[in-house]
Amino acid sequence: LIRELLRYLLVRNDCDYPDILILEYGADKPGDIKKLTKIAKPDVAVITAVGDVPVHVEYYDSPEAVAKEKASLLNGLGAKGTAVLNVDDPYVFDMRETARTEVVTFGFDSLADVRIRYFENRSEDSKPYGLFLRLNADDMDVSVTIEGVFGRSQAYAACAAAAVGLMEDGVTLTKIAEALAFYEGMKGRTRLIEGIKDSWILDDSYNASPVSSQAALEILDELEAKRKVAVLGDMLELGVYTEEAHKDTGRYAAQVADYIITVGARARFIAEAARSLDFPKKRVESFDTSDDAKRRVQEIIKEGDLVLVKGSQGMRMEKIVQEIMAEPERAGELLVRQYGKWIN
Repeated sequence: LIRELLRYLLVRNDCDYPDILILEYGADKPGDIKKLTKIAKPDVAVITAVGDVPVHVEYYDSPEAVAKEKASLLNGLGAKGTAVLNVDDPYVFDMRETARTEVVTFGFDSLADVRIRYFENRSEDSKPYGLFLRLNADDMDVSVTIEGVFGRSQAYAACAAAAVGLMEDGVTLTKIAEALAFYEGMKGRTRLIEGIKDSWILDDSYNASPVSSQAALEILDELEAKRKVAVLGDMLELGVYTEEAHKDTGRYAAQVADYIITVGARARFIAEAARSLDFPKKRVESFDTSDDAKRRVQEIIKEGDLVLVKGSQGMRMEKIVQEIMAEPERAGELLVRQYGKWIN
């Protein structure tokens, strides 16, 4: 930091610094976002979701407390700032009442300023293909197709990006749609990877929460495949919501998957809930760690399977993806946490 500051002060005429910075303001505990806004005061604040059981809720008293923490991002806005809010999340949409700046909304609801009018996870020739959606803003509709990524969370991200992009002079919804077509999914975020035995992997191994796990299972449900396998790890930092959140995930998984494998002590609640719905017991298996589970997942996979791999960061679910991907030598290119302490 000191080196770059000196470089900026002394030779800034030769430096090509960006005009726009896109920053993520994350929070593990109360007060984190307020500290971040003091370091870098935002001009535009995008709040994507809170949910009924938010991630990191273990360190907060309630979902309302998480919402309050995220709303502090709006307090960091300058007088000419803009709040970009998800109209479909009640916690987020309610923040418009306390926002002291201009508010732009995005989402599926007809109230949204930038709206997703249609959304579909597409398959072609029994192979997962990608995401298709129609965006609407200022009475203009555009179609967007993004190959290799899936899910409502990605649709929301595209819509939020469009809402921000339209603030720039000369940027139109058509230009945004053209740019989104070149988007490549982030590692470990519902990214499609070719698997062994002519299977396909939906790699969502970056992290997990109840909301994102349900979203991933929705993708598994909507895509075509001969057989669907859900490999689900612990969702961490849920505190008192841990047992019920995992059971809710298990009940949903039982409706969409043909085979369920769980990883971790908490994820055993997923298996328990699936069995309670008369899901075939021989098609539910539980393991303590991803290292324990990965060989069994490899054995189970058959040609034409679609395999969802999902779990919190601490569960290291990418180890399972590496075990079953068709080109494990590309792990460094395609998977999360392939450096430093994570590999050791």
